[in-house]
Amino acid sequence: MFHACAVPHPRAPGPRPTVLTAEALADLKSAILLPANADELVPPPRFAAKTFSNYLTDPAIPAQGVAVARIMAFARWRKRLRDWLRLRPVDKPGLYLDGGFGVGKTHLLAASWHAAHGVRRYLSFAEAVALVILYGADRATALLAGDLVCIDEFELDDPANTRLIDLLLDRLIASGTRIITTSNTVPGELGQGRFAIDQFRNQVARISERFEDVHVPGHDHRRRLLASDGADPVGWGTAVEPFSDGDRTAVVAAAALDQLLAEIPVVNLRRLAGRLSRLTMLDLEPFTNQHTALRFVHLVDKLYDGRVQLRVRSSAPLTGLFPEAHCQRAFAKKYQRCTSRLVELCA
Repeated sequence: MFHACAVPHPRAPGPRPTVLTAEALADLKSAILLPANADELVPPPRFAAKTFSNYLTDPAIPAQGVAVARIMAFARWRKRLRDWLRLRPVDKPGLYLDGGFGVGKTHLLAASWHAAHGVRRYLSFAEAVALVILYGADRATALLAGDLVCIDEFELDDPANTRLIDLLLDRLIASGTRIITTSNTVPGELGQGRFAIDQFRNQVARISERFEDVHVPGHDHRRRLLASDGADPVGWGTAVEPFSDGDRTAVVAAAALDQLLAEIPVVNLRRLAGRLSRLTMLDLEPFTNQHTALRFVHLVDKLYDGRVQLRVRSSAPLTGLFPEAHCQRAFAKKYQRCTSRLVELCA
């Protein structure tokens, strides 16, 4: 059973953080575990107002502006204009945005969703795979198909999710749906270093061929939030005090939170984040189990998307959360992205 811990703030008496009783948790889980709804597949709160006009290009990086112009053209393209004005059709049904952490790829993905016409869906790669696992390819396709599907954080980790996404892309493209996706990996390196790469090399090649690659250059904007000496952000460390405000605020032991995460499909995690404004996590230790680490990564993605304020009490430095050995293997970029986002969440 999951237990939340209420910890008063010693220096600022006031409302206690929300205590999730067994009954409250049952209600919470019931709401979170409802079947996915297409109306929910929209840009999350952090990116709800992101447009091409408020994406600030770096004048020192001219290629950034070129990339934005190409993405904008793809997002705004209308099939019927090709028929009426005899414009050359888009060469490929997909646009693949690659680039480093914190350069604004997700901003541009959300901007594409806002700029596009017709039926649009927005979700993460992990959510797309989860939909196929939960509902099957036919139902997942029916849920997503439209004029444009935006998929954030595209990454081929193993033969299973590669085959599932290959199947989903096939069906979406056959339905006439165009796709924009973001990734920290260039298309030619998808699947590189993954377990049993030889078992899904053909699928990786097929997936890559469906996309035109657009590189988004730039610098990780989150690094500015670190202290000048590279120290952890103020919301991370051994002496962190929990949030004390009561509204949509929870204080949770890390082990108890993981028990809850193990029962929630990835595609439903956005609902958990949507019910929180502030979260304090206690006793978070460096990960030794890969499954626990990945559940945490998926949660951080949704907390980040939902603009949930986060404090983490941990004896480990943020850079030591994921073991070095893990950071050099298949899920390395997931862990790097998570670390980058934790800097902003805890700043």
